[in-house]
Amino acid sequence: FVKGLAHRGQYGDGRLTTTDRFVQTAADVAAITAHTGHAILMTKSGDVLGTGGNIYGPVGRHGLGDKAVRWSRILSGAAAIATGSSHSLAILPGGILMAWGADYGPDPVAIMKGVAAVAAGSSSTIALKTDGSLWQWDRGEDPKRRPLDPR
Repeated sequence: FVKGLAHRGQYGDGRLTTTDRFVQTAADVAAITAHTGHAILMTKSGDVLGTGGNIYGPVGRHGLGDKAVRWSRILSGAAAIATGSSHSLAILPGGILMAWGADYGPDPVAIMKGVAAVAAGSSSTIALKTDGSLWQWDRGEDPKRRPLDPR
């Protein structure tokens, strides 16, 4: 259920006008994340769907260059998702981290193995690997291991 701005198609139901009441736009959802005008969701079966502003490809090929106003499948088999302002990520079985959008292209590409959790900011990504190490990088850069503060 969502409410508020929909000018970029971020509801996924074709709506482009704001609503002040909650409307259902998806079902069977296990996780959802959103950023500047777009949204990514993961179904209980692991399908990753995207909708909304898609100038740089954070919701995949559907609506690339402008906006996707309907949910479309980006990939399957995900265990977790994250999205930044213009890039998105998913963790597949075995901890394979996939990325797409700005500096990656509209099709998901594998960028790291052994990932347990991921978060995305406006232009950066943080990944926690299964060995407990923390990695951070900006879009278009190589991941860099970051020391954990022992405090």
